[in-house]
Parts: sequence; structure tokens; C-alpha cells
Amino acid sequence: MQIIHESFLKIHPHTAAKIGLNESIFLQQIHELSFGPHDTGEGTQWVSRSYKEWHEVMRFWSMATVIRAIRKLEKSGYIYSKRQNFGEKMYLIDYEVCKSNAIHLLQPACEEVLNID
Repeated sequence: MQIIHESFLKIHPHTAAKIGLNESIFLQQIHELSFGPHDTGEGTQWVSRSYKEWHEVMRFWSMATVIRAIRKLEKSGYIYSKRQNFGEKMYLIDYEVCKSNAIHLLQPACEEVLNID
């Protein structure tokens, strides 16, 4: 029996086709992380991570791919970002820009999935 405690990556196919697979994965991750325990239900919390921390989560990408995807989302206006500390940035999704560009995000998972063999 094996219990998997890692979260799964989710994407909306329309969003991936429109902005790119890597960018849609990042946007969905920021969306899910913005719903914290003290959230009001609107996903308004800033998500704080360094490029290195993103790379640890997305081990299947190079560091250059991580940086490129985040910068593309910033440049396109889908996310706001600001420096918090040295090497760490905070991210917030601009849901109005997403809505006006027909970018779809999936509802955050409420429970962790357990896989028992």
C-alpha cells in the first residue's frame, strides 16, 4: 500500500492552448496557493516563493523554464509581482485580466487525494 502526499498538477486545456502549457500550470498553482486558511474565499492572498522554491516544486523543468514562464505571466498582465525579500517574490493573479482574456482556472482542491494500491 502506498499513500501519495504530493499534490497533482491541474490545468484547463483551453487556458493551456491560449497562454501555453507551462504558463497555465504556474497560473493554476498560484491560484490554488492563493486560497489559504485565512482567505475570504476570493483568492486574494499573495503567494510568496523564490524561483528556487518554484523549481523544487516543478523539478521536471529547468530553472530557466521556471523563470521564463513566470516572466511571461508578469509581462502578459495575468499576475502582479513584487519583491518581498532577497530572492523571494510575491505573486497575485489579476482575475480581471484573466476574465477579459477568457482564461479559465480550475477550482482549488479542498482535500488531498490519497492513492492506495
